Amino acid sequence: MGCRTLTMEVHNLSADGNCALNNQEQPQPCAREKLDEMIAGDSLDYNSWKSLISEIETASPDDIDTISVAYDYFLSKFPLCHWYWEKYAYHKVKLCGAPEAVKIFERGVKAVECSVGFWVDYFKFGTSFFGDPYDVRRLFGRGLSCVGKDYFCHVLWDGYLKYEFNQEGWSFLAQSYIEALKFPTKKLHFYYDNFKKFVSNLEEEMGYENSWSIEVGSVSTGASKINKDEISLVIKDLLDSSDRSIKFKALDRYKSIGNRFYQEARLLDEEIKSFETNIRRRYFHVTPLDDDELTNWHHYLDFIEKQEDMDWAVKLYERCLISCANYPEFWIRYVEFLESKRGYQLAISVLDRATQIFLKNVPEIHFFNARFKEQIGDADGARAALLLCDAKTDSNFIESVIKQANMEKRLGNLAAASATYEKGLKIASDKQKLHILPTLYFHFARLTFMITSSADAARDVIIRGIRHVPHCRYLLEELIKFAMMHEGASQVNIVESIIADAISPGSDKSEGLNAKDREDISYLYIESFSLTGLGLDHASKSQSSAHLIKLAEKEQVPVLAVNNDVQPSLVLEEKSMQMDDDNNTKEKLQRLSPEVTVVSKEYASQGP
Repeated sequence: MGCRTLTMEVHNLSADGNCALNNQEQPQPCAREKLDEMIAGDSLDYNSWKSLISEIETASPDDIDTISVAYDYFLSKFPLCHWYWEKYAYHKVKLCGAPEAVKIFERGVKAVECSVGFWVDYFKFGTSFFGDPYDVRRLFGRGLSCVGKDYFCHVLWDGYLKYEFNQEGWSFLAQSYIEALKFPTKKLHFYYDNFKKFVSNLEEEMGYENSWSIEVGSVSTGASKINKDEISLVIKDLLDSSDRSIKFKALDRYKSIGNRFYQEARLLDEEIKSFETNIRRRYFHVTPLDDDELTNWHHYLDFIEKQEDMDWAVKLYERCLISCANYPEFWIRYVEFLESKRGYQLAISVLDRATQIFLKNVPEIHFFNARFKEQIGDADGARAALLLCDAKTDSNFIESVIKQANMEKRLGNLAAASATYEKGLKIASDKQKLHILPTLYFHFARLTFMITSSADAARDVIIRGIRHVPHCRYLLEELIKFAMMHEGASQVNIVESIIADAISPGSDKSEGLNAKDREDISYLYIESFSLTGLGLDHASKSQSSAHLIKLAEKEQVPVLAVNNDVQPSLVLEEKSMQMDDDNNTKEKLQRLSPEVTVVSKEYASQGP
């Protein structure tokens, strides 16, 4: 993390350092038209992009402008495809010169710095085009700081060791033979064998008579505290000193350090090898991972969170998110881990990547982002996060409205909370999405009750919904249940007129209710209001209740409906935001028939 920008001398393939002008063929119109169409449509079809880039490269390999447009857009959508950064860079090398290619690789560092494959590509480029070995070594150092704790970083080590051997950089090789043993990699044991061979060659050259011995028993806890500067001093004495006693002492120290590093790494290797073996995809791809691999990542992260190595934990999370970039659960877990370690700025950076690049069309991550921003006191950021939520589906739209309203309530902005529902209802009405209005009115009523503590105000919201969607069985049932739970006796006259009007055969409003719905609503009303002590005695005195009585008398055994029709999804919020219930009403509900009790508990258990 935090890799620095690289500046260096490079061999330029074009004389003036500018991109070579293309005086040859232009891309076929069909390819350019496809490119423009895909960009205009904001296409996220990976395979289509892959085919189009190949088509452009084949048809017009020297048109750097079109090639650049294609790669720039593709990599803005799929930045983890490290091999495309390499391909793009080599187009720049060919047509613009090495300095322009370096710029492409440096953009790649910001996008995929924890990818071993990317650093292998960049290092390979550096060994070919950097004029100064110092720049090559510095590039390797940057890469190692980013991926040195990746189990498969041996590929980068192999490239570097080969480079130093060809350069005859013996002091760098001596340093590398030890550094490669500090952390377990797939080739840990191979590197240890190389280390022993290197030491044996030194002993032979120096006439060192002590035999090589390996202590595989205890491991010193101080091994990890040996820093790079100390190792450099040991190597300097070993290779440069003219005093044989100093050289022999340095050799003993060199062997000791290498052996201790190896023993520590070997023990750690035994703990993580099973996790590493079960990682079958170490690169990004749009195709899903199987469940076993996802489970393995969770187990690996469980393990790393228990270690006392924050740097390793961060690197493993970043590595995980290369292959699991399309899974919100890993981004959310990463942010929660960073939050637990008080790494708030890094957590915000991680969320920005998730919401702006990898999961920009996934509502779950935007809802999580809003909650996180609210928790850290960034109310504006929380509101902005909710606005980014893709509300194309009805369920996402409803959830977005509910979450935004509840957030405003928690922030004390009660008027804004109500206004959120009003806005949502208007949008749904304008788009003729009448089927989602009942759910919005229901949650609006609950919010109104929590804000005002007024049963009448909440009831009026439901009645308003019934007038807006006049044949909605769902809202009619919720009106009855709400009235029963909140001052039922005082609500009976208002509710009775609404229900009677809705189920009356002579009413135009009954066109949307079939006979079964009208009958079930009638039974629910009669059974519920019998708790008030009024029941049928009161109903018989009311002319508007005549139809209620007739329906109730048709059957000897009432069948109570509990939302049998298809209802919109009810999106529940935090458990802490539950509606206060009337305690006396709860006691009365216990004496209801089992069916009524179920209805009441269902309503009372729902949170905002």
